Amino acid sequence: MVHRGKLDAPNADSVAEHDQVSEVYHIVDGSATLVLGADIVNRQRRPATLRTVVEFNGPGNNGSDIRNGIAYQIKAGDVVVIPAGTGHWFTKIDDHIDYLMVRIDPDKVTPLKSAEQSKDYLSKPAPTGGQ
Repeated sequence: MVHRGKLDAPNADSVAEHDQVSEVYHIVDGSATLVLGADIVNRQRRPATLRTVVEFNGPGNNGSDIRNGIAYQIKAGDVVVIPAGTGHWFTKIDDHIDYLMVRIDPDKVTPLKSAEQSKDYLSKPAPTGGQ
């Protein structure tokens, strides 16, 4: 489950794109504007050592905008499929949004965890500082 708070304007360089990992969002609560598209402006490779690359969504890029992207108004009950290689970007979150995220990783670029490893991982606070 992912919770994101209110967002009046997108954060700098917050367009995301994953080379090999697709994502499915099932919106549980709240609403937002999500922009999708392939033409990422100021595309920058994410460092291979970045925590999100290593643990969550594999190699990919960030950017500052999506040229000719399509904006979707998403709300509770909606399901969004984001294929690998597709830029995605929350440009506005009305108050909050909660969604179940499923990552599809057929090439196994992110590590699997046993039940015990997952329990240990989830028992610790998340690191801060952009890791």
